[in-house]
Amino acid sequence: MSEILKAIILGIVQGLTEFLPVSSSGHLEIAKYILNDQSLAEQSMLMTVLLHGATALSTIIIFRKDIIEILKGLFQFEVNEEFIFSLKIILSMVPAAIIGLVFKEEIEALFDQQLLLVGLMLIVTGIILFFADRAKDTTKSVGFWNALIIGIAQAIAILPGISRSGATISTSVLLGIDRGKAARFSFLMVVPLILGAMILDTKKQIELNQFSELSTTERVDFAFNELVSDGLLTNEHAQFVKPILLEKEEKWEKLDATIAPDAALAIYNREKELYFNKLASVTTEDRAIEIRKNEFASYRPFGDTNYWALLAGFIAAFLTGLVACTWMIKIVKNSKLTYFSIYCFIVAAIAIAKSLGLF
Repeated sequence: MSEILKAIILGIVQGLTEFLPVSSSGHLEIAKYILNDQSLAEQSMLMTVLLHGATALSTIIIFRKDIIEILKGLFQFEVNEEFIFSLKIILSMVPAAIIGLVFKEEIEALFDQQLLLVGLMLIVTGIILFFADRAKDTTKSVGFWNALIIGIAQAIAILPGISRSGATISTSVLLGIDRGKAARFSFLMVVPLILGAMILDTKKQIELNQFSELSTTERVDFAFNELVSDGLLTNEHAQFVKPILLEKEEKWEKLDATIAPDAALAIYNREKELYFNKLASVTTEDRAIEIRKNEFASYRPFGDTNYWALLAGFIAAFLTGLVACTWMIKIVKNSKLTYFSIYCFIVAAIAIAKSLGLF
């Protein structure tokens, strides 16, 4: 199956499940498992963030009037209803932003076909949807304390398998907030967060592309200059280990010219592992070595990103997101979340059984 077709399938899955309370990240990981997507964790995360960006754009289109009113209120430079609402949105973003920045590497590792984790978290999603549909007193507006609690729910929903919309809307309803207002706040609060994540990931991708264009010697100098400038390595130690790394980098260049990129990458990574094992035996700078080892996993010497596939996935997610967002607003208002709760339990059972090798 071509990468573009895979991306379109993933985009459709994302567009439908971002707004429906069934966990878009969980369904993306299940889809990647079914499609046998062998992307590296960071590549998988890049696709996930881009697809979320597509659905963020569809949210902007659906709620364009609300967003325009909020922006107008902000530029009046006075404490009005729109300004207060914006502060609540910002407050709700804080927990997820902190978690995303502090535990970025750990989160990326979770987006790597963790089917058992997805199944377990889908059960959690099903439970909160089940109880939210039974909430009775839902007449309140979103307060500052509510915004913070909803933000914590959004931070927890970073885990693949926990629905972001399901977690935030259910938490809002359980807090007694009006269902329509809960859906509106839930969809608006995620837009700036996703756009911010996209900017950071785009910046990282640009840096990696620039790094890959450097010569072998320049790559080695760049890597060790970073360590020295951060105080993790002395100049003397850097000069000692540079020749070892340079030898491995030159071997990579020879491999790159003779064999396929996938095979070359596997050999390259193995050579890097041998290098670090050797380095560990001759130095006491263990912390610096571990940091350098982790960073080398990101510095791939060739550009293997299929931008056409990313574009196809983005468009598919955007178009299906427009439909799903409108549909979800009606579902929340009509208290039909139980159906999705049952769906989550069924998919969770299948995912767990598959991860345990039961079929």
